[in-house]
Amino acid sequence: MAKYENLNRRNTGSRRNRRRRRPSTLMVILCALIVGLLIAGVLIYIFVIKPEKTPSKVPEVSTTEEPGETEIEGDNTPDESADPEEEVPGSYSGTSQEAYEEAQLMAAMYDYNGAVEFIKSAVPGYAGDAQILKFITECETKAGELVKWPDNTQITHIFFHTLILDNKVAFSSANKVEYNQVMTTLSEFKEIMQEMYDRGYVLVRLSDIASIDPGTGQMTYNPIYLPEGKTPFVLSEDDVCYYEYMNETGGYANRLVVTPEGRIMNEVDQPDGSVVTGAFDVLPILDDFILEHPDFSYHGAKGIIALTGYNGILGYRTSYIAYGSDEILQQHYQELFCAGGYDEAHAYELARGPKVHLYDVPDIEEQRAKAKEVADAILADGWDFASHTWGHMPMDQVLDQMTGTVGSERFFRDTVWFDVEVQPLIGHTNILIYPKGADIHTWRNYTDENQAYVFLKSMGFDYYCNVDSAKVWVQMDKTAGGSGYLRTGRRNLDGTMFMKAMLYPEKELLTDIVDVWKVWDKERPVPVANVTVPEGVTGLTFPDGTYIPFETN
Repeated sequence: MAKYENLNRRNTGSRRNRRRRRPSTLMVILCALIVGLLIAGVLIYIFVIKPEKTPSKVPEVSTTEEPGETEIEGDNTPDESADPEEEVPGSYSGTSQEAYEEAQLMAAMYDYNGAVEFIKSAVPGYAGDAQILKFITECETKAGELVKWPDNTQITHIFFHTLILDNKVAFSSANKVEYNQVMTTLSEFKEIMQEMYDRGYVLVRLSDIASIDPGTGQMTYNPIYLPEGKTPFVLSEDDVCYYEYMNETGGYANRLVVTPEGRIMNEVDQPDGSVVTGAFDVLPILDDFILEHPDFSYHGAKGIIALTGYNGILGYRTSYIAYGSDEILQQHYQELFCAGGYDEAHAYELARGPKVHLYDVPDIEEQRAKAKEVADAILADGWDFASHTWGHMPMDQVLDQMTGTVGSERFFRDTVWFDVEVQPLIGHTNILIYPKGADIHTWRNYTDENQAYVFLKSMGFDYYCNVDSAKVWVQMDKTAGGSGYLRTGRRNLDGTMFMKAMLYPEKELLTDIVDVWKVWDKERPVPVANVTVPEGVTGLTFPDGTYIPFETN
């Protein structure tokens, strides 16, 4: 330190000596300039260069809060003693944000009470969360505004077959007449869903209409609560098997698959061997629509997928009976046939009947595994499965509809085949959709004297669906078969019904559901076969002025 002190003293003496001399003007200016620069430097250091001290408290100034962000007032310094897993009220981790979104979806589908119960159980700290408390209050308010549907016998049930994807191919194929009668095109289905949504229709399940009461053990109507102006309906699709004859003619999707993203989509095989994946049938199209319009679904309801078994299911060749080799059949015929009460010799004879076995599928077990994967995804997605009987068996050919007395062993055999071949892939279904709409009885209630009904009930069926021309037909019985049943008539929205509605507007066949002139696909051949055309009518004239003349043979 001494040398620094000496230096300071020498500098001080030097300055004193300089003060004795008269400074020049140039020197004054130079000194003033130096002093100004020093002052400027000090100011720059203080206000620009010197770092600002961080205050101990930083107020939150943002006025908007995005999902996942936290608005915190006060000290933002991390608390070393805090539990890193503890959530701050008003914030969302990945899990709680997903729970909140799930609850919002439930509320959008009118399940307000379920949404409140779910969010309370899924987010333990909900009581300190202003956003969740507001959501709960809104749900409770909206739940109080719902009204009970006045009459569960007044719920319509519509159905479709596999949608025509390529009109040009389907309507020029060998099966064009039948396709034009009983199928619906992809564009028609989309138009129908949009129009029904616009009219306030909401999808419900059959079990929403009525179910077996666990207390009484009997079929009982359930209350359905919807906003004022909404109307419940049921939707089903028949023959979601992508039959071999449809693959041969073309014009349809080939199968359902689960994509890597977990979506259920269709695959379409191309002539060059490539495969196109997309929404080409009822299930994925309706899924997409409900994703955009969740208020089209009551408590997550979708539709009913009706399956046969003789060509496999969902586009996969899964039938041991139709596609199994002798070795495969030997492994399974005990369960397939003897379960139905047949002796072994008769069972094997039935299995190898010329009208049953088609050809061998070497990878049948892989086909069944793929079908089950898709079926599991369909169930998880909110859809229901139904039996359409194993062999698409028309009931009026195997029994007396007046009495329900069975007249053919095919009735029992076919039911057992579906039970042991198809239900292991889709789980148990208690819904039976009659092929061609042919019921086991007349319009009168089923009774315990009806042999066919008693057997079907013993196989676990509680819901029975025929085809009826009425807009609405619902029948419920509490006692028949021990616990009762629900029975509905279904309305076919296809070429035949569209044509009738257009030619006979006074009957108002579809006016409660759609404007048929709006949904009609103008690529359809006209007229539709087996629909009587009024005298003098030679074509269709649309409201926009388009005229389509009838084809002549």
